[in-house]
Amino acid sequence: MKTAIYWFSGTGNSLSVAQALHDSIEDSELIPISRAMKSIPEAAERIGFVFPVYGWGPPRLVERFVKKLNAAPGAYIFAVVTYAGNKGDTLGILHRMLRKRGLDLAAGWGVRMPENYPPMGGAPAPEKQREINGEAAEKIAQIVAKLKTSPRGVYEQSMCLWRLLSKVIYPGFRRFVPRADRWFCADSNCNGCEICARICPVDNIEIENGKPKWLGRCEQCFACLHWCPQEAVQYIRSKGQPRYHHPDSTLPDFLK
Repeated sequence: MKTAIYWFSGTGNSLSVAQALHDSIEDSELIPISRAMKSIPEAAERIGFVFPVYGWGPPRLVERFVKKLNAAPGAYIFAVVTYAGNKGDTLGILHRMLRKRGLDLAAGWGVRMPENYPPMGGAPAPEKQREINGEAAEKIAQIVAKLKTSPRGVYEQSMCLWRLLSKVIYPGFRRFVPRADRWFCADSNCNGCEICARICPVDNIEIENGKPKWLGRCEQCFACLHWCPQEAVQYIRSKGQPRYHHPDSTLPDFLK
């Protein structure tokens, strides 16, 4: 039975999880959600979602994709979300999104990964990154083992308080995100290489007079900031912050 693994990632944390699942699940295919939005794949009987937690909920891109998703009747659907602090009610929100489509989230897990959100201070020190990624690898191996039995009704839930806070914070974050790109800029280190435009999953950047221009439909994945070879892309307090990407991910994994 073929498994379609749909992934969304800005720095490679979620991609590393998706790749590990792909390597362990026979007859599986890795499909970037950004690509799938432009050409919806055929219905699959087994579907996996892998994406980061944004504002204690799913990225807006994931929400839009769920509305277009092709799935076989009774498809087995699972999800793995990556997060730095707390996953909130992300799996519950995804479950409700799928229910509106007449689909069911059979199982869901969370994997803690290194922080990479510039307004929160950016990535931790390299030794801390290695520690977190080591623990994540162990958790991913556990998830792979559980998926072999196609479990149902298995959800890793946050405490009730965090799920309640998700109901308050996530809707506001969703409204805030598209125009949050007004705080992006390119400093004097920019050499016009256009990688930021090529790497943006939602085509939110165009190059104008040799400099990037953000167009107001941001996902806040920060791929443009973390993958800029010159570290020229800045956002609020990002100047001097170390750039981050998962050690198993490379720039060609993301370039369109």
